[in-house]
This record gives sequence, C-alpha cells and structure tokens, in this order.
Amino acid sequence: MRISLRGIPIALSPLEYRLLAFLMQHAGRVVAPTELAEHLYDSGNDRDPNAIEVIVARLRRKLGSDVIETRRGFGYLVPDDSD
Repeated sequence: MRISLRGIPIALSPLEYRLLAFLMQHAGRVVAPTELAEHLYDSGNDRDPNAIEVIVARLRRKLGSDVIETRRGFGYLVPDDSD
C-alpha cells in the first residue's frame, strides 16, 4: 500500500490506505467517524472509539497536517480541489 506525495513514495498500513482512499473518494464531504469505522472494520468487530482518530493522526504525520481536516463534532474531510 503505497502512495506518493510530491513524487516521494510513502508506505501506508492497510487501514491507513483504506481510510485515506475512502476520504478521497468522498472529497469535499465530511465523513463521520462511525461511517469510516463501518467501512474499515467488520460489523461484528467492536473498535475503540479513538481508533479512527489514531489512524488519522498517523496519516497526518506521514502526509502533513493539511491533508485531512477535522470538523469537530462531525468528522473528517479531504478538501475537494476542484473548487
């Protein structure tokens, strides 16, 4: 699971990759943590509510803090560059 940022390859874990891909597929829309969890994990799999927050923090460390925005109380957003 690799992506590149400004031509530099960046290795991501499978969960990081799936979360980023999901946010990018929904660019410009705030995605609730519960929706992200439903996409990332099996429905019978109980996850710590902070699990999504931890994955987002790891992605920000790897990609930069401006790639994923937080909308407090609502969720996460990858800005749509087409505006």
